[in-house]
Amino acid sequence: MRFNLRFPFRTSRRLFVALLCLILSITVYAKLPEPELVVTLAGDLYLGGPLETTLKSDPAYPFLYLQDFCRESDIFFANLETPLSTKGDVYVEKTYTFRTHPQVVQTLTAGGLNVLSLANNHIMDYGPEALQETIALLERHQIHHTGAGSNLAAARSPAIIEKNGIKVAFLAYNNTFPLEFNATPTQPGTAPGNASYVASDVKKARSMADLVIVSFHWSAELLKERKSYQADLAKVAINAGAHLVVGHHPHVIQGVEGYKHGLIAYSLGNFIFASYSKRVQDALLLQVRLTPSGLKSAAFYPLNINNHQVHFRPQPLLAEEAKRVLEELQTLSHPSTTLEISPTCAIIDF
Repeated sequence: MRFNLRFPFRTSRRLFVALLCLILSITVYAKLPEPELVVTLAGDLYLGGPLETTLKSDPAYPFLYLQDFCRESDIFFANLETPLSTKGDVYVEKTYTFRTHPQVVQTLTAGGLNVLSLANNHIMDYGPEALQETIALLERHQIHHTGAGSNLAAARSPAIIEKNGIKVAFLAYNNTFPLEFNATPTQPGTAPGNASYVASDVKKARSMADLVIVSFHWSAELLKERKSYQADLAKVAINAGAHLVVGHHPHVIQGVEGYKHGLIAYSLGNFIFASYSKRVQDALLLQVRLTPSGLKSAAFYPLNINNHQVHFRPQPLLAEEAKRVLEELQTLSHPSTTLEISPTCAIIDF
């Protein structure tokens, strides 16, 4: 038995039109721009000392010259280098111990800071009780955090933020002394910057998010040249799937390096830091544009953080002063990484 199937001309024409529409819609969809996120990253935050009283009455005080960054940023990251607490006792005797009143959390929200690294050499200055109060306070104010916790697993857990349909995972590690600040499986503290932890955590975070950003508290104070272990650790993170690595702790800027699909900023320097040190004058604010595919661009904005001049209000540098800092950044950077220097920033396009 033989079947002879025939389609009327009108039906064939409808199928052709439907197929053509499908092809056109796929073509148009393929050309639509990817969603984009603006992420701003800053260095060390210490909001206590001579600044604390001012912030209690005027929480937005430090952001006078940074309003554009605050408004434009979908995500604003910094390293919180102090517990926000009235509790606890000095955990390890050392030269400088920091603690800031919990009310100062209003400054973080006023500036739009919505994700923080807690992996540093001051977050445990007043022990587990102050750390616990800090974490609870941040969570009440919907500020994400990573890098410290009630045990090692908690300290190594990523902070994941989803905006504009893009998920970004943040991880943070502490590579400074005292070692007593590092968490253990049963003790609270910071996430140690162990290469095996970094590789494992980044791979896991990458499976949970579109993009991964890793923060390291490392190097030595006032050192502008990166140490070899910094490059090694940063590349471990990028090889495991991270897209961006940022560092802090030296209080001064260090260089930049493009590596594979990622970018390394070895030290952004200080941000809002309640110190009058004359040896700390310049810093960087890094603003990156991200798509689900990865980094789209990165812009480094030089800041004046000489508090004898700006009084705890970081101020973007312009013209010759900006050029001075950005040329130094280029000098400190890896030879293969070229910055496009403008009157206000240095740009890397991906």
